[in-house]
Amino acid sequence: MIHKHLQKIRKDKNVSLKELLELLDEWNTLYNKADQVYWLANLAERRVIFVSPSCEKIYGIQPEAFYQDVELWKKVIHPEDREKVEKKQSALWKGSCLEHEYRIIHQQDGTVRWVLDQTFPAFDENGKLVMLSGVITDITEIKKMNEKLLLAEKVCEHVQQAILITDENGVIQFINPAFTEITGYGSEAIGLSLDFLYSGYYNEHFYQTIKKTVAEKGQWRGSLRGRRKNGEVYAQQTMITAIHDKEGHLIFYLFLFSDMIKNEKTATSLKDDLKLAQEVQKRVLSKPLKTEVIDIYGMYVPSGELGGDMYAWYRIDSDRYGIFLMDVMGNGVAASLICMSVRSLLNGVIRKCIYPQEVFHELNKHMQLLYHEDGPMNTYYFTAVYAMVNTKEKFIEYASAGHPPGFLFHPNGLVEELDQGCAPIGLLSHLHVETGKLNYAPGAMLVLYSDGAIEGAHGSVRTNIEMFREKLKPYIHLDNKNMIVHINKMFKEEYPFLDDISVVVAKLH
Repeated sequence: MIHKHLQKIRKDKNVSLKELLELLDEWNTLYNKADQVYWLANLAERRVIFVSPSCEKIYGIQPEAFYQDVELWKKVIHPEDREKVEKKQSALWKGSCLEHEYRIIHQQDGTVRWVLDQTFPAFDENGKLVMLSGVITDITEIKKMNEKLLLAEKVCEHVQQAILITDENGVIQFINPAFTEITGYGSEAIGLSLDFLYSGYYNEHFYQTIKKTVAEKGQWRGSLRGRRKNGEVYAQQTMITAIHDKEGHLIFYLFLFSDMIKNEKTATSLKDDLKLAQEVQKRVLSKPLKTEVIDIYGMYVPSGELGGDMYAWYRIDSDRYGIFLMDVMGNGVAASLICMSVRSLLNGVIRKCIYPQEVFHELNKHMQLLYHEDGPMNTYYFTAVYAMVNTKEKFIEYASAGHPPGFLFHPNGLVEELDQGCAPIGLLSHLHVETGKLNYAPGAMLVLYSDGAIEGAHGSVRTNIEMFREKLKPYIHLDNKNMIVHINKMFKEEYPFLDDISVVVAKLH
């Protein structure tokens, strides 16, 4: 460590600064690690005199930058951690070594990284603090692993299914709280064979058949009778899975089971929760907007309890309005959660970014950060259309991210499509967004819709888009509320609800 070199220097008064730097450079060449940065600072001259080249990998900054700006290390600390880090520095002046963790922002790719900062003070013969040395270690992957382990632990604690793990001989190694709640057995079950859980309803051949099925197919599912600690027999829905290591050797058996009677009650409760969630999802949709220059009205019909469609509109300033409609791939709870996530930040994004290209880039960044780590949600994305309406200069600037083209119905009968844009949001790490611009005259009508509006018809996507457009034409003279009423009636009478349907109509005055 650099600190050991400083101890050597204190004993050998004749070591010059040049010799010190040569020594550090030689040591760095031999021992430098890509995930660690070693540094040395001279407090009397208020300057950094050595930083190992590995700082470019961790910080995205070359060593020379630290030599030129002694405060640079503070600037790369995550804004939320700066105050906490600076408060801890006072310990150094009392002669104590310092070790703490905080976040930094990589200056080239913008990623947030966790580091372990170990700083060592060095004093002269009079006890005066003259130098600081330290090691910065990138612990981002360790943090991610700890978070995953903590998540797994919390899931096991709170999941309502009982989790039971045995070794290859059927000796219990792990249980979760749900196991205790269902069976009545706690930690005393650890180390026991599974036999004590048997209800007495089945013979040995039955259990051997299950074991053979797991060995041959890797898994068994079915209903079993179990016996609780109090002697009560109950029915359980069970799944048994054989878990193997990378070499294919059996390492343990995983049992997941639930109380079937309790599940019936839970299903009723879950149905009530889904109804409440559906109501919440509807309430976050923007309410009708009516002004002298623009009227906006929307319609949303989910295909199930929860859907993946969402629309919103905002008044950006006195002359501009932002209208947004999205459709998450899939439906159900996961799609609804992504909708709520996007909805929570959409207001700030549109008011800050305003223009379609910037809005889509910001939303794509959000999807990449939240849903593209390793895990079950790493393939989610959504299509969207965003229109920025300038009511003073009478034009619409828009972009469509893999979304069906909206329609701009002009008073003279001309119809233009909003067909410029990019790939769906969240599908690619970087979006190339092409925007379109359409002028309009008072009396024009803008119609945006999700793909559920064109999936009920039988034909190609292009044919269905044209059919939908032609069905709307006779009704564009209506106000937007009556237009929505007509569209709703049309879908109920002519189309099956195969997917969520959203339609937004904006009358432009």
